[in-house]
Amino acid sequence: MTAEALQNALGFTAADLEANRAGRLSDGQQQHMNVQSKRGKSLNLVMAGVFIVFAIIIVTVVLPKLDDNSTSTSGSSSAVPPWIIFAVLGVVALIVLRTVFKTRSGMNRVASGSVQTVEGPAKTKARAIGNVDQLDVMPMFRLTVGKVTFPLSSQRQLGGFVDGVNYRCYYVKGTLPVLISAEEI
Repeated sequence: MTAEALQNALGFTAADLEANRAGRLSDGQQQHMNVQSKRGKSLNLVMAGVFIVFAIIIVTVVLPKLDDNSTSTSGSSSAVPPWIIFAVLGVVALIVLRTVFKTRSGMNRVASGSVQTVEGPAKTKARAIGNVDQLDVMPMFRLTVGKVTFPLSSQRQLGGFVDGVNYRCYYVKGTLPVLISAEEI
């Protein structure tokens, strides 16, 4: 595979590769990472907001109705006690907070411009997730080089690599490693 074919598959330029070899992002890559970081942070805040709205609805609408049902029934109630609902909301809130902070730190690492490298033979993997019979399938593409596995967005990107051939891959650490350029060695 030629260097040009690999550049076309991943969408980087010779100038990007040169900057990555020096351990930094090119100006174009930095701008792209800043945009992606901002999008990730915004999505993170939206998801936290959805959880807060969901929790408010449960506390203001669902719990009062459960309390009304438990007092109006004669003798036995199948309603879930409110303390269990609060406990579940608390656990979910902790999970959401952890995810928000972890994703935020991952997005900060992406925008930092610190380029990592890994070398080794490529191992490609493409598979479909979902129900093939109902055409409800999501393709998944993975490239493993050394000890790092990169999620790729398309078969075209995956097709830029040949199994068993040694590559040096340049990436930024985020929540997942983001492959930004590569070269055959």
